[in-house]
Amino acid sequence: MSLFAELKQRNVFRVAITYVLASWVLLQIADVVLGNIAAPDWVFKSLLLLLGLGFPFVLIFAWAFELTPDGLKREKEVDRSQSITTETGRKLNVIVICLLVTLVAILLADRFLFKDSVEISSVAAVESVDAKTKAAANPSVPKVTAKLVANSMGQNSIAVLPFVNMSSDPEQDYFSDGISEELLNLLAKIPDFRVAGRTSSFAFKGKNEDLRQIGESLGVANILEGSVRKGGDRVRITAQLVKVDDGFHLWSETYDRELHDIFEVQDDIAGAVVSELKLTLLGHALDAQADPLMQDPAAYDAYLKGLAFMNLGGPENSAKAAIQYEEAVRLESQSALAWAGLAKAQIWFAAQGADDIAAAKTDGRIAVDRALALNDQLPEAYMAKALQQYMFDWDWQGAMRSIDQALQLRPADTQARIVKSDILEILGHLDDAQQIIDEAESLDPRNDNVIRKKVGILQTAGRYREAETQRLNIIAKNSGVALPFDNSSLGRAVFDQGRFDDALTYFQAEPVGFARLTGLATVYHKLGRFDEAKAAQQELLETYGDAASYQQAAIYAEWGATDKALAWLRKAYEVRDPGMNSLLTDNSFDTIRGNPEFKDMLRKLGLAD
Repeated sequence: MSLFAELKQRNVFRVAITYVLASWVLLQIADVVLGNIAAPDWVFKSLLLLLGLGFPFVLIFAWAFELTPDGLKREKEVDRSQSITTETGRKLNVIVICLLVTLVAILLADRFLFKDSVEISSVAAVESVDAKTKAAANPSVPKVTAKLVANSMGQNSIAVLPFVNMSSDPEQDYFSDGISEELLNLLAKIPDFRVAGRTSSFAFKGKNEDLRQIGESLGVANILEGSVRKGGDRVRITAQLVKVDDGFHLWSETYDRELHDIFEVQDDIAGAVVSELKLTLLGHALDAQADPLMQDPAAYDAYLKGLAFMNLGGPENSAKAAIQYEEAVRLESQSALAWAGLAKAQIWFAAQGADDIAAAKTDGRIAVDRALALNDQLPEAYMAKALQQYMFDWDWQGAMRSIDQALQLRPADTQARIVKSDILEILGHLDDAQQIIDEAESLDPRNDNVIRKKVGILQTAGRYREAETQRLNIIAKNSGVALPFDNSSLGRAVFDQGRFDDALTYFQAEPVGFARLTGLATVYHKLGRFDEAKAAQQELLETYGDAASYQQAAIYAEWGATDKALAWLRKAYEVRDPGMNSLLTDNSFDTIRGNPEFKDMLRKLGLAD
């Protein structure tokens, strides 16, 4: 008899099928039961391992033994004329059919009966003040479902929701938002700890949604939420840590303190979160040097206002932020945080059209040096230094070292990844830039600035239609409100597709002057409206002078005026126009890219060999 026939005769195949199906049913049941009793993950994994190890032993047993009316006997001891393997085979067939029916029933129930329960997004929103109440109000959400979600996210993951402003003055929102952001930054310093980005977490501000739904959306297993009530020089902060999978509190505390104790409160909250989640800290993430800003309520208040303006973006808000940060350093000159904030505000203001660019550059440089001198372990200071190095110094490698240092100090920082992606894009490393911004998106999936950066990479790569579509999606998500540079970027995307009338409409809507005028001068010329193109170019010159040298060069390159384009590039190099960091990838200069002087300019910038 052949081996195949012998295996069939001894019912080895039937036993194997029965064992696999029975194991599958057992695992399905165990998944539900263990999930509802909150058993540790290793229990399910151990069961899976045992069933896998048992499979070969079952096959050996089926080969070596036979079930007889007198019980189990070794196969070689059974007279073949008295063997009942055929009857045993029929019984196994019935068992297999029953197991298959059970499996189909489980799959159908999972597909149809529990569909509404599995989709956490279908759970009715409830008050987020008491997580236990939420759990009771949503009995249709199976605990196993939330547990599986949490397991996929990793237990050492958290989102810091914007703390609710409980003060009578709604103008105090900046203060409660600032407290939340500082807590987020503190937790983000912890290695191997996944912290959802600010923008994604703050997207839920003022929304009455179930925490389990928020946790699934942000990809975290834990949520820190709370409230802030500020009155005079005193503040009450209530914080609570909630586990996403079951909605129950892990920890909660209320702090009644004076404003100058605010840093101590933040450290206490972060320490409690770390303790509750039983994290292993590598280094001294929570032993960061205390900033004296917290000893002066007025200085801290000014700092938080500056932070709020910076989060709005655009040159006008950068200028307003700088004013607040200047007040903070005036009140507390030893604050590295305030100096770092001032540095970033001045650098962005200088890059986007300050009235006195040279002064803004100088002030930004002084502020960077001051911040690092006060605290060389501050991520914000290294981010500011990286901005200075790549925008004005054209020190690409130095900028990369600075931003890597910021990420080492705060591994989960989204903004640092955006800056690193900027540097990589400047150097033409688009694949690497895309990889870094993908990491940022995984940390902060609702951050429009991350998506804008992705759009910019698409545009640089020549994928203009995709860039247009994604930027329109961002604007639509924000109720049709376009931020500074949105319209000019859209204008360029459709211009490069040859849709010049659409480009004109977008450029006309751009609020940032130099971006609007550059676009108009370019598209008017392409439409044959040369007088209007010249008028836009002249207005740019009269308004911004040498500060828009790079934009003048781009206009003349688009017009085909090579000599004037190169002359303006020489001026842009002389005044260290931050636009020069786009020279390698800006397609406005494609018409002169082969020119020897243009190639020499790229070498001088360190953008070509």
